[in-house]
Amino acid sequence: MTSATLDPTRTPAPAPAPAPASAPGSGRPAATARVRRRATPRLLGLARAELTLLLRNRMQLFTALLLPLSVPFLYLPLARAGGTPETLAAGLGTMFVVALLFVVYYNLLSSYVARRQDLVLKRLRTGEASDATVLTATAVPALLVAGVMIVAMGSIATPLLDLPLPQNPLVLLVGLALGAVVMVPLALVTANFTRTVEAAQITSLPMMAVLIIGAGAAIPLGMMPDWFGRLIALVPSAPIAAMVRLGWLGIDADGAVVIGTELWTQTAAQSAILLVWLGLGLWYVRTHLRWEPRG
Repeated sequence: MTSATLDPTRTPAPAPAPAPASAPGSGRPAATARVRRRATPRLLGLARAELTLLLRNRMQLFTALLLPLSVPFLYLPLARAGGTPETLAAGLGTMFVVALLFVVYYNLLSSYVARRQDLVLKRLRTGEASDATVLTATAVPALLVAGVMIVAMGSIATPLLDLPLPQNPLVLLVGLALGAVVMVPLALVTANFTRTVEAAQITSLPMMAVLIIGAGAAIPLGMMPDWFGRLIALVPSAPIAAMVRLGWLGIDADGAVVIGTELWTQTAAQSAILLVWLGLGLWYVRTHLRWEPRG
């Protein structure tokens, strides 16, 4: 016998617990990886079905395609009249905000309300797809169309308005991408107060009016009191328009050139505003979203 066997004060060391199986190179349990792998096909399948429905809906296609493409032509008289960089920058910001409003916000508002009223959301929720998968799949086609339309609008506006190429493409991309994503929870929030698809034409007006004002259209913000300007700068469309100015023309609202550290400081500040709105919107959707038709 060994000394370890004879010593009553010694206890055998516990056997090590088996490590959880992990997906290769991930460090996460394999079950999580499998769930994600299963969720991706569901998301793609639902998104493909939503895209098919969008392509079959002529009214939604008109709203998503023709209306945004007409916006650059509205600023043609301003460009021919020798508009200043500040006015052209304001026009650019408004142009892209309007595109996001019609392509993402309004189209998704109509889609979510229609799916809820037809009990599609309720049926999908009782299946294997998660709530996030169901809602995201509906948004994917609108976000893809928004990306295509933004490129098309930029391609039209550049020669039409005699604009330079974007000075800071990354800033422009971040601003438009965050802006498009923020429109999704805004559409869901409005859907909570919208009984039918027809009513969306009315319930969307307050949100659209505030966002258009925030983009610098309709009301010259320079003529407003300082407190109003500070307040409207927190509206989601204001940072989108600001990042379009910074990204395309490299100037701020006053027309001053912004470069170097100041450029990225302003970009971070505007991005933070959008991220706060995104967080608030997702929290509201998670806790208050109506999945069944309004009575």
